[in-house]
This record gives sequence, C-alpha cells and structure tokens, in this order.
Amino acid sequence: MTKRVAIVGAGVSGLACARELAHQGHEVVVFEKSRGPGGRMPTRWLNRDVSPPLGFDHGTQYFQASTPAFVHLIEQAQSAGAVAPWAGLVVNLAYGVSSPHASNTTRLVGTPGMASLGRFMAHGLDVRLQCRVAGVARIDGQYQLTLHLADGTVRVESGFDAVACAIPAEQVVPLFEAVHPPLASLAAGIQSNVTWSVMLTPREVVKVDFDGAFVVDSPLGWICRDSSKPGRAMGDRWMLQATADWSRQHQDYAPEEVGKMLMDVFSNVTGQLVEEPLSVTAHRWLYSLPSNPVGVPCYFSEEHMLGACGDWLTGARVEDAFLSGHTLGNQLLNALDTTLIQ
Repeated sequence: MTKRVAIVGAGVSGLACARELAHQGHEVVVFEKSRGPGGRMPTRWLNRDVSPPLGFDHGTQYFQASTPAFVHLIEQAQSAGAVAPWAGLVVNLAYGVSSPHASNTTRLVGTPGMASLGRFMAHGLDVRLQCRVAGVARIDGQYQLTLHLADGTVRVESGFDAVACAIPAEQVVPLFEAVHPPLASLAAGIQSNVTWSVMLTPREVVKVDFDGAFVVDSPLGWICRDSSKPGRAMGDRWMLQATADWSRQHQDYAPEEVGKMLMDVFSNVTGQLVEEPLSVTAHRWLYSLPSNPVGVPCYFSEEHMLGACGDWLTGARVEDAFLSGHTLGNQLLNALDTTLIQ
C-alpha cells in the first residue's frame, strides 16, 4: 500500500531521502522555500539566455564521492551531463606565495552550474518550490502542514503518514518544538557558521597560475576562478569565500561593504590589483556549515514516523548530506513496510 510522505527541504539530503521513498512507489511531496532545489549547492545565474549560461557557484565549490551509493548517483548524473570532474589547479596561498595542495581525490562540480546536481536529483519528484512550511501538526496519527506560498497565500495540506525534515538545525527548532520536542532539543545544540561569499567579475583577467586556492592567515579562506570549471561560459569570474571567524565578526555588515573589503583582500593575497570590476556581489549564508554536527547518520522516531537528515547531523561534506538522507529514506522504508505488515 502506498504511503504519503512529506519532506521539508529540497537540498541534497532531502532529495536523497525522497528518491529512496519514491523509487519504492510511495507518494512523496518535497516542499522547498527557495526558487530551485539543491540547498547550499546553488548557481547564481546572471544570464540564462546564452549557451552555456553565465553564472556563479556561490555556495558549495566542489564535492567528492567515495561511498558506493553516492558514487552510483554521481555516475548517473555524469552520464546525464549534470556533473563533471574539475581538473583545475588548486594550491595553498599565503599572500602571493603559492605551494602545491596535496590531494589525490577527484573534485566534482555540477554542469553547467553547481545547481545542476540538485535539478538532476529532483527529476521525476513532486517538488513544490517557493513553498515554505510554516507549521507542522500531528492529528489522529497523520501530519498536517501549513504552507506559505510565493503569492502570499496560506494553504494547509494534510494526510501525510510520515515527515522528513531536511533543513538547517536553526530552522528545525521553531518548526518542530511543539510537535516533537526531542528533535527540536537535538537541533537546538547545533551552531552553524555564517559565511560571506563574494562573486567577482574583474575588468581584466587576473594573472595567476592557479584556479583555486586555500588561503592561509587571511580573512579569505578560499578563492576560485569559477569560470575555470567545466561547462562554464567564457570570461574571468571569481568566487571569494571568507573564513568562518571573519564572517561571524562581519555578519551584520552591508553586502556592498563586505564585497569591497574582500575584493581588497583578494588583491593583496594574489598580488593582482582589481580596479573598477565589472561586478562584485556579496551573499551571506546565515546557516552555512555546522560547526558541531551531532555525529549520527540521521534522526528517526519510528513511533512518531518523523525524521531529520542533513549535514548538521552527520558532517559538512556534500557526500555526508547525501548519505544522511539516503539512510533516513531507508529507515522510513523499513518502518513503512513494518506498518503495512501489521
């Protein structure tokens, strides 16, 4: 018998959970407040009317795959043209002095933008975009969701046999503290880092001999020639990501001020003066990577048919988020099967 499951959040973990359930024939509805799936693996498109489209990966910069389930997904995505290896030269950088960054793992990216992996994972699923879950209630053994839609209307949708939560820990607390206090309590102990990212288009090509760099002793932790990734449009576009400490200290600064400050740091660490850039845009990730993940694959209460997945439970990597959702999906499947047998 088909069961109906609601998943809150269409990031990698939520989509991984949804795919497990949908592949076994259950009715799955994924609710996502943003305009597209993928969570912190987005692409900020500047021009989608050209081919390849022009954009920035302003969240996750790359990812790696090692476990069988995630490798299988990535192989499927690569065959579909949604993922490709990035062969860019990555170094360690300390104010103009670079040294090799030792790594023998393959760095992967979405193509033509990081958001492509989320779109690939969402294909065939019922994903409701720009649909924020504002309330969750359990009535007579089934869940009811209060939804705030993009047009300002409010709708209530009910009849869900189970709910999976795949949103940042800070958003879990107000949503579930009334309906399931143990989950809210677990999430309340998590602290997520704030991260400032800057999308920079210089007027002239930045003349350095690397494509990405882990920056040492600097307000910047990572810089990357975003346009060097496969499937990207021509040009010279850079992503600058500040460290967690600097981002926290400057989290309330105006984006324009942050953009200018980090662009100046970029000029200092590369030794290349960037004057009058074509564009510079700063984006603040308020709930970036968790600083103290719980250390378990996922959370699941079979009694209440309610679970949670995401990097705040298991770890900060994209693969960690996938495995969290994948694990929760299988735990839900087992519980749903047990319910059917009974």
